[in-house]
Amino acid sequence: MTTPPEKITVEYPECSAVYGDWFRASMNLMLDDFDEDYIDEASSASCPNCGHRVDLDVLIIEEDGVWRSRDRDTRTD
Repeated sequence: MTTPPEKITVEYPECSAVYGDWFRASMNLMLDDFDEDYIDEASSASCPNCGHRVDLDVLIIEEDGVWRSRDRDTRTD
């Protein structure tokens, strides 16, 4: 199951700005056909003040049925 969008508050480490955003805690790609742009948008937040981007902890169920954490440093595109 893909979780519904959830409102969150984010504090950015670069400039200490705090603002509201949203994310999905999990996405099931076996059930939902989200593209990479949407997955990136739903699993990260960008600071409107300094532009710093933070990755949010999100679990992705890939098409093979395996739960994986979305980690941009180790992901292959």
